[in-house]
Formats: sequence, C-alpha cells, structure tokens
Amino acid sequence: MTKTTYVVAGNGASLAQPFEGRILGSDFMLRTNNFFFEPRSFLGPRVDLAVMGGDPRVAPFMFETLWQCRKTYDLRHWTSHNPAVVRAGKRRFAECYKPLSFGPPSIAPQVQALIAKYDRKPMTGTYALLAACGLHMAAPPETRGAIILAGMDLYGTDTRYAYQSSKNQMALLGHDLNHRRLDSRLHDVDLDMAIMALVQAHTDGALLRTSSNSRLDHIMELAPKRPGAPPECVPTHPPKDWAAWAGGYPIALLRMLRWGRALIRPS
Repeated sequence: MTKTTYVVAGNGASLAQPFEGRILGSDFMLRTNNFFFEPRSFLGPRVDLAVMGGDPRVAPFMFETLWQCRKTYDLRHWTSHNPAVVRAGKRRFAECYKPLSFGPPSIAPQVQALIAKYDRKPMTGTYALLAACGLHMAAPPETRGAIILAGMDLYGTDTRYAYQSSKNQMALLGHDLNHRRLDSRLHDVDLDMAIMALVQAHTDGALLRTSSNSRLDHIMELAPKRPGAPPECVPTHPPKDWAAWAGGYPIALLRMLRWGRALIRPS
C-alpha cells in the first residue's frame, strides 16, 4: 500500500536549494503564508493545504493576493489556528476551508502548555507541522509515511525568505524584513523546537529534514533520497506586492494606521 509523505514548507531561504530526491512532486504539500511570492514554484503548483497565520489585519490582503494567483497555484484546502484569519480567508476561499486539527486529543493541551511556558507564539510553519501531524495520525497506520520539513530555517540564515519581500510587506513589517532575525517579542525558537520534539514523539520518529547544519539536526534525521519525479519547479511570475485593496479598504489605510501608532507609542 502506498504511504503518504507530508512536506511541511516554511518560506526560509533554504527552500530554494535543490532537494536531491528528498521531496517528490507526488508528496502532500503544506505551504505557509506568502508562498505565492516565490519566483519559481519550488514545490510545484499544487498546494494540498495552505496554513495561514500572521497578523489578522494583514490577512485580508494576503488572501486577496492569493486569489489573484489562483491560475498559478492549485489550492486544494487551507486552514488557520487564528479565528480572525479564518474569517478573512473565508471571504474568498470559504469552499476549501478545512478546520485545523493537531491529531490525537492529547496533543492540543500539551501544545498550549508549551505556549504558556514560553509565553510566546509558535511560528506559522510550526502550526503547519501540527496540521501535518493531524493528517498523519488520522490516516490508517499502514499509509503513514514521513513528515518532511523544508524551508524551516528558524530565522538562522542571513536572508530571511526564499523570495524578495514586497514594498507593502516592508512598509508594514519593517524595511529590514529581508534580513531581520527572529522577533523575540513574539516568538522563541525553543518553543517551536519543543513542539517539533512533541510531534516527533507522537509520530514515532516520522519527522525528517531536507537540509543540514541547523538546529533541526539534533531532533530529526535527514530525509532519504527516493526515486520518482521531483516537484515541477517553473517560473511563477509572482505578484509584485500584496493586493492594494481587500474588501472595502485599501492597504494604504493599514499602513497609515501603523505609522500613526508608531508615532504615539512610548519609547
């Protein structure tokens, strides 16, 4: 019986490196947030599950941009852990929304306990890993393949993303966005590593990686090379920026509100 391999892809710079047979085009692809800005379809045009997160005020523009890319990417389903992001996404993609499941009921309280311990939020890629864990554990045991992480650099590289950040992204999130390291006010790599270790334990060691020389080396093995066709990596002609409008208001208004809050924020 064929086993399903789940590929959980962040947007880190390593996503642009050759996979050397460690990822196949037939694998189940989980993508995150702004993957549609890629200059090439690093994992092919099929997106089996997009896991969306980030600032819910930005989410409407992210989904609107994804809507404009639907001729490039074949989006099968999407999900989010954030109810506000779910509401934003359903405006365009209600028919393919899928509730997020972490897998066995015992995992969710353990994740929440880790979030409370570190007092930080998991990265969106880590929520995508939890979604993959849910799919893996829900499948019959004989069909459970590996869960392979790709582009999950944990902000340990000089270049933050596998694509160039757009004008509005940098205006809203910082002009140093392409090279900025982890925002420690929101995230803690140790939290994400702890969740990865939790998933590794629940899946009996199914978690693997595609690259080396990172903190992932300590908790998972390198994915083996497999025979088969690689993902269809072709030019995507990505959008130059987030959509200018989403619903009834422009992204310029959001930029103005952010600028105003920055002026009145105490130093």
